[in-house]
Amino acid sequence: MWGNPVLGLLGLALRNLLRNPGRTLAVLVGVMVVAGTAFAGGLIGRGVDHAVARGLDRLGADLMVVPAGAAGELHTALVMGLPTAFYMEGERALAEIRSIEGVKAASPQIFVATLASSACCTGHLMLVGYDPSTDFTVTPWLRRELGRELAPDEVLVGNHILGVTGDPLTFYGTTFRLGARLDPTGMGMDETVFLPQEAVWKMAERSHELAEQPLEVPQGHVSAILVALDEGADAAAVAAEIGRRVGGVAVITAGDVALSVAEDLALLMSGLVPVTLSVLLIALLLFVVLFFAIARERRREIGLLRAMGATAGQSVRALVLEATLLGGLGGLAGVTGGGAVYGLFKEAIMVSYTLPFLYPPAGEQALLAAAVVVLAAAGGALVAAWPALRLTRLEPHEAIHAR
Repeated sequence: MWGNPVLGLLGLALRNLLRNPGRTLAVLVGVMVVAGTAFAGGLIGRGVDHAVARGLDRLGADLMVVPAGAAGELHTALVMGLPTAFYMEGERALAEIRSIEGVKAASPQIFVATLASSACCTGHLMLVGYDPSTDFTVTPWLRRELGRELAPDEVLVGNHILGVTGDPLTFYGTTFRLGARLDPTGMGMDETVFLPQEAVWKMAERSHELAEQPLEVPQGHVSAILVALDEGADAAAVAAEIGRRVGGVAVITAGDVALSVAEDLALLMSGLVPVTLSVLLIALLLFVVLFFAIARERRREIGLLRAMGATAGQSVRALVLEATLLGGLGGLAGVTGGGAVYGLFKEAIMVSYTLPFLYPPAGEQALLAAAVVVLAAAGGALVAAWPALRLTRLEPHEAIHAR
């Protein structure tokens, strides 16, 4: 009934699969779960790598100096944007750091956790006060994208914060205007509000009269000092020198942040990989059982075709095509389902494992999906090749009279 031989073979393979829909469905579900888990795992890995690369590039600092014991809080703030506040004496630390060989620039930041009743948002946010005169992370972006620095009553917000340019945002009783919005990074900066440190001091001063709860920031203290190094400077050596000269601090490198994220990702994958391998084993067993059963059912049919002059390859081609089709359909369903389920639970997964995430480019996602589907189809063909090869070794007479 098919004019095209390829279409005819494909139609035959589909009809053969529908002969026993329950058995076919069981294998299809197994392949779908394996493919979906593999796709979700690949998407997590690439998304985390993409977010770390984008976030660290936006941060622009080679080293971050924080009070001793605050490294864990800083990591959580950088990666997830969870608000935190800690302080250390700033002037002496800045002077010492700037005098160290290999340091190109050093700029302070002040961290403030907003009240839950902030006018722009639900829950708490992290405010970061920066020094416009020394900053090398926020200010260059503003000059490039906005063409100017922030006005005294303006703030720069992360991509996930609600509002449009010009909207009022109130923190500790002081109202600011949304001046600009950062592009998404997948890291904590998406949940952060940036404002000049002078505005932080004024906000703290006015909070005693205007806010439900006053903001207390120790005078002359900072939360972190961001350090940019000269080209070719040894980050580890400079970090060690900072630790030696400035007491009571922890020095974090950009590599430390990436390594910490990699460890959290490894923890997630250590739970995901065994599940994937277990389901893969079950799917392979189902495939083997299914196609050995199909091969047994078709021995007489294939023997007749061989007796009529068909080659061994022609006789079993439909069997291998069925497996390829089943694997490909299961892979396609798995990619679709895995992507959808991951989209629903992404936030819970990222928060549970303290992981950043930014969807990789559409082309990369499509390539990953195609690879999963192709591997699923190829795996099906390889598994079916085993019983198919056994059939080719049977003589036509033996196959026809087999019981």
